Amino acid sequence: MPDLALIAALIGGLVILAFAGDFLVSGAVAIARRLGVSKLIAGIFIVGFGTSAPEMVVSLNAALEDRAGLALGNIVGSNIANIFLVLGVPALIMPFVAGGHGQGRALTAMLVATSVWILLTAMGPLTVLGGILFLAILVAYCIVTFYMARQAVATGEDPGVDLDDMPDGLSLGRSLAYIVLGTGGLVLGAHLIIAGGVGIAEFYHVPQEWIGLTLLAFGTSLPEIGAAIAAALRRHGEVAIGNVLGSNVFNILGAGGIISLFGPIEIAPTFTQYDHWVMAFAALLIGGFILTRARLGRLMGVLMLLIYAVYIYGLVSGLNFLGLFQSAPA
Repeated sequence: MPDLALIAALIGGLVILAFAGDFLVSGAVAIARRLGVSKLIAGIFIVGFGTSAPEMVVSLNAALEDRAGLALGNIVGSNIANIFLVLGVPALIMPFVAGGHGQGRALTAMLVATSVWILLTAMGPLTVLGGILFLAILVAYCIVTFYMARQAVATGEDPGVDLDDMPDGLSLGRSLAYIVLGTGGLVLGAHLIIAGGVGIAEFYHVPQEWIGLTLLAFGTSLPEIGAAIAAALRRHGEVAIGNVLGSNVFNILGAGGIISLFGPIEIAPTFTQYDHWVMAFAALLIGGFILTRARLGRLMGVLMLLIYAVYIYGLVSGLNFLGLFQSAPA
């Protein structure tokens, strides 16, 4: 039986994440109001970046410890879990509608980031040059998106954050404290979950890539899940959608860019044979939600959770999409 300390770390991390997600969403919405930008921007930059911090820390540590499978699996698996779980779980609790103001730009950035990642990894190892490219795209995206968001609010195209969204007594100092506590809590909670979860997985001799794509990916996506549930309960659907879009962009361009600086990093066959195909499908799925302004209710939530379960089954069973195509008759 695994060490009880590992089990305690896993449970304790879950408890911390539950509280940290609510703190982060509350502070992000309040700060967005004071900055005069929309809840979507709060979701992309404040919540999206804050909840991506665990992926960045975990991937960097894995790369420094020469565990490329863990680092890559964490990034790819988190992006898959972000869409199917981070949107699926809140949809079960409180239905919300996709396709709000500004989500098209954020979606474009996510699709570009996903496409560049799949293309570069298909060509060979991740290199320093690729890392510089990822980080340059991320900086440009942040500058352009924030500028356009401020312009939209100034011209009245985007009404920004409603005054009622800010709870009474939530001062600037308290809002900043909420963000700091929420982000710190998310990082700490994810660290405990990963320490406990990876320890338990290694006890049962689970392969490195599986740990990265499943346990680490799920553990580092728990901040996004916690923040999205808190956003759904507060009826801030824009924050939930922005959280997913922003987190996926930061995962690929931020975490991916950082670990690429330590390249060359070889790409395990499972990514190009299976996981990248699922990640592309997930990206197109959320794109369809946003473009059609779909209502994500309980039925869709159940469907997304089932798709994620099928993905895990395919991973464990060694499904190879490239092999299926290659073996198909001409």
